[in-house]
Amino acid sequence: MGRRRGSNRTKASPAAGDRITDLPLELRARIASFLHYRQVVQLSVLSRPWCHIHHHTPVVKIYLVPGLLDSILAARVALRRRAQDASASKVDTLKLVYFADDLDMRRHADRIIALADAREIHIRSVHPGHEVRDAWTVHLPLAARRLEVDATDHVAPAIAGPGSAALRTLFLQHVMISEWPHLPSLRCLDLNSVTIETPFAPGQWCPLLEELELFCCKIEQARVDINLPHLKFLEMDSVDVGHYEGPPFGHITVDTPELVRLYMIFEPGCTRDFKLFTLRAPKLQLLCWYNQFAERVHINIGKPGSVKDGKIEFMSVYFRKIEYYREQMMRMLQGLLPNVPPDSVADIVRPYITQEECPDSDSEDNTVEEKITCDLSAIMSHDI
Repeated sequence: MGRRRGSNRTKASPAAGDRITDLPLELRARIASFLHYRQVVQLSVLSRPWCHIHHHTPVVKIYLVPGLLDSILAARVALRRRAQDASASKVDTLKLVYFADDLDMRRHADRIIALADAREIHIRSVHPGHEVRDAWTVHLPLAARRLEVDATDHVAPAIAGPGSAALRTLFLQHVMISEWPHLPSLRCLDLNSVTIETPFAPGQWCPLLEELELFCCKIEQARVDINLPHLKFLEMDSVDVGHYEGPPFGHITVDTPELVRLYMIFEPGCTRDFKLFTLRAPKLQLLCWYNQFAERVHINIGKPGSVKDGKIEFMSVYFRKIEYYREQMMRMLQGLLPNVPPDSVADIVRPYITQEECPDSDSEDNTVEEKITCDLSAIMSHDI
């Protein structure tokens, strides 16, 4: 018999599970964080290296389902044991999904939030299919610094507990705000698709706010009073002010001595006109204003040359011609160029303004819109 040929097969590689087991505990815990907490707890039966992995995951994700009481209680027991384990890692982020209109689910959620004592808390309420006006409360633990709430068609929760006084960031989405919480340490407020039913004067309930962002929000009050001594960044994107009946009456006041960047971004014709927009921002460096019309505009930046960058741009819509937007642009430029005589502003800024036609691709009659743009960066670079 001839000599046997050597096998071409290579040695089998370790199983994927074995390779993960060999990783450091911190890295394994981060990988396990992608699973729901119930599944993480189940990993503890794999082998000794995994027996307490649920005590170290930085992110805890729990879905509270009515009718599955055993699963809910098991999550509470696991979190209690983690809180009692001196060698366990702190929970950094708690992601909790439940029915906020279910009183029993809210009670379990409150207990889980307290046991996790997380720095970040994300709450999402399952859409009930109808408007829910029942009041509810989120009790923040001492470690909480960031809270995110997404609760479609729900009233925004009241915020209480020992962590409410130290909360730094609040993000609310798809809720209705009928009453503002008092948050003395809040630095960042982000509102997305929120209906604001109560007067909007954030300086009264979060006086230390430094960043304020509103996206696709509806403010049902006539006045918006943003009087914040520490605010540095403000963005209003597609924010509608006032009711749809009657003439425009939104009065927007922005009085912010530390404001550096201001973005006003609107789709042409999609929001109601402002009756009055007043801005006092002596440290403003960037201004971007897109499409929002205001019957009157008062801009006070304190001294010339403060604003270094930005753009003012308007696009004509079906019921307003470009001449109206040009007039508003000139009023805004008068405030941005306080050292230039008002009757000379139009001539001086003409080289930095462009006007062009923009065919409307959605129009059936080939309507042509016009767009007028002023490059603030170019103006300010010439020390006008």
